[in-house]
Amino acid sequence: MNDRELESRLKNVPVPQRSAEYWNDFPSSVRVQLRHPVATRRRTVWPRLAWAGGLAFAGLFLFLALWPVHLVLKNERMFRHQLADLPQHLRTFMADEHGMHYLVADKE
Repeated sequence: MNDRELESRLKNVPVPQRSAEYWNDFPSSVRVQLRHPVATRRRTVWPRLAWAGGLAFAGLFLFLALWPVHLVLKNERMFRHQLADLPQHLRTFMADEHGMHYLVADKE
């Protein structure tokens, strides 16, 4: 539909019959409605703030719950590596007042 067709259709629509009193009161009723707009649904900040706080708390909880697991796994790798090297470290002897026995020591 182009502009000409739209304009012709709008001109063909009959004007509603209103009383003279309606047309006299019309400008004041529009001004009143402009001063007191229809109540619209206000968007509040609280639901967004609640969701943001909840997500932040969940992220913090996951971080605090999973960080010790990371440390344990990191220490486990070191422990397994040292345990694998233990037989090579047990080749060193030590003498003290109780006699000769193996010394667990670092590689040199």
